[in-house]
Amino acid sequence: MRITSNMIMNTVTRNLALSQSRFLRLQTMASSGRRINRPSDDPIGITKDLGFRSDLSEISQFRKNISQAISWFNFSDQAMGNMNELISEAKELAVQFANDTYDHNARAAGATNIRDIFEQMIEAANTQFEGNYIFSGTRTDVSPFMVLAMGVVYRGDFERISLETESSSYLRINSIGAEFLTVASRTLGDGHDLNPGIQPNLWLDYLHDGNGVDLGAGLFNVRTLNGDYIIDVSAARNIQDVLDALNGAGIPNFNASISLTGNSIALEDTSDHLINANTPLSMLNGGLGVDQTPGLIRFSTGGGVSVNVDISGCATVGDVINAINTQLPAGGINNVTASLHPDKNLLVLNDNNAVPLNVIISEGSPAGQTASDLGILGEIGSVLEGEDLEPTHIQVAENAPDENTAKYLGLLGESPYDQYVGEDLNPELAYFTLLSSLRSGLGYPLGKIRIINGDLVKDIDLTALGNDPNATIIDVVNLINSSGIEVEARINDQHTGIQIFSNVKDRSLVVIEADDGQTAKDLGIFGSPDILGNLMVLENALENNDVDEIGLCLETFDTALNKVSIARAEVGARTNRADMASYRQLTFELQVTEQLSNIEDADITKVITDLASAEAAYQAALASAARLIQPSLIRFLS
Repeated sequence: MRITSNMIMNTVTRNLALSQSRFLRLQTMASSGRRINRPSDDPIGITKDLGFRSDLSEISQFRKNISQAISWFNFSDQAMGNMNELISEAKELAVQFANDTYDHNARAAGATNIRDIFEQMIEAANTQFEGNYIFSGTRTDVSPFMVLAMGVVYRGDFERISLETESSSYLRINSIGAEFLTVASRTLGDGHDLNPGIQPNLWLDYLHDGNGVDLGAGLFNVRTLNGDYIIDVSAARNIQDVLDALNGAGIPNFNASISLTGNSIALEDTSDHLINANTPLSMLNGGLGVDQTPGLIRFSTGGGVSVNVDISGCATVGDVINAINTQLPAGGINNVTASLHPDKNLLVLNDNNAVPLNVIISEGSPAGQTASDLGILGEIGSVLEGEDLEPTHIQVAENAPDENTAKYLGLLGESPYDQYVGEDLNPELAYFTLLSSLRSGLGYPLGKIRIINGDLVKDIDLTALGNDPNATIIDVVNLINSSGIEVEARINDQHTGIQIFSNVKDRSLVVIEADDGQTAKDLGIFGSPDILGNLMVLENALENNDVDEIGLCLETFDTALNKVSIARAEVGARTNRADMASYRQLTFELQVTEQLSNIEDADITKVITDLASAEAAYQAALASAARLIQPSLIRFLS
């Protein structure tokens, strides 16, 4: 094959261009420091390169989000820290002015301080970051809290603002101001005891804080100076059933009723205070009874006759007298008799013999004290009047050792008087509880209360209920619940009082007196369950120089401070999450940058060496081409 000059020139030119291209590519790598400067440099590598650059762009956005979140958290934490300090300062003032040593002028100055604290609280609650209100939910363009003449309203929403800090991982950055400033930190009336008394129609299940009464066999004993009676309440369902069982037991001069204190059962025995034949031995000696183990009394005559009278089986004073009067003659001691003193609570022993037998009474056993308990130790002579047996007047005991019926009815015990008042039966509060039965049956004088729920205000007049003997708890609850201001009243969880709470979370709740009375305080619902409302109540109490109202504000400070602290702790926890996310993103960025560098960065040492080699080759190629390609018309034409 003939090799033409044109072919030689083309080959030389092509090789020269390749040498130049290699030289220029290495020169570009050396000057840029990058191995890949255009897609054609490494089609596969450029694909990875673009992926890594996309990762770096995403990481950059995540880090911007994290930085913004941390700044938001810092502003939130600072605002909440200010709130904590303000609440603590307000509490200290409340404690200080609850002391009786301060006068009206001092408390008026304190009211001014509380007003300043309140305004600073609102300022902190309306904190902004980069023009956004941080406690307004997603309504960051609206100041969250608006102060009205009577209350505070939250104008934000309850939605979260979240930023993506890692792929598919979102971090909440906002705190909802209402959740720790207007949402109740406690419940008004929770734990308050209206101390309801018992009523005839009150079910036994409602006694003892709602734990009810375990009647067991339903039997117990009531003892008076007139005898020992078994009371059967096994079929009793309410207080009236118990009273009917007591009053229907046939006890002379006896009456059972609800006590004057209104919270227990009272027993009354109107008979005289003298013992009789039916008086149980257990009633003697202040209710300690008589030793009946072994229950022997020794009667000894001067003539050497000795008789042990056994009273171990006796139940009443009459049984003891019969035992003495029966067993003495049977044992050989005649005409010595026992009887009751007609005007005193003691036994009388008579020796009716023409010549007294000089009978000496002693204990029938070394360890016994039966004769002593009966007050008849000593020598009869012609007559022996015993010691005063000091009987108790009413005694209530269980019918059997394993029973607790009397105990559960508050009746277990005794009284030296003609009236016995049982223990407080502690009935739980029910909706049908009479208002007149509150405060152990004394009731409360009721007037007007004012309920402020943010921008809603309602005065509720309870005066008529206080004057109605048939009014019940449900009447109070219904008046409050029908007020139309989005509050709800009901019996508290302890079933001891009324509690009231707001049905909405965006308003401060305040319950105060609407007149000169103390209805709200008596019902245990005075005050505010949230910190903003509580500050307003405290300011008003200080202005009115009302020590009781100042004291009632203290509880809310503790619970509100705890609520703000919890919200602040949550911010701290989210800040820690943001810091960890920032650390992970930084680590990830370093890893991606390293991988990107491995793909697109040039090995400069190798590039410089290759560049020098390529330059030499290119210069050689130019020289060779110059010698091989001589410009001539003949070669050009050929």
